[in-house]
Amino acid sequence: MKRDSPSLRWAILQAARLIAIQSPVFKTDFVKKRKEGKQYNVALSHVAKKLVRVMFFY
Repeated sequence: MKRDSPSLRWAILQAARLIAIQSPVFKTDFVKKRKEGKQYNVALSHVAKKLVRVMFFY
């Protein structure tokens, strides 16, 4: 069950999509997950999770 804001989740995923295209570090992680056989949205959610960690813990 998802308890957070749908619009916040959408915004984070959109930011993750763009950063996966532009940042070499995040792009590497995205491509790695795709090569592991993960679906696009699953790989993107991994990038989003990493983005949130970077934003709040550094």
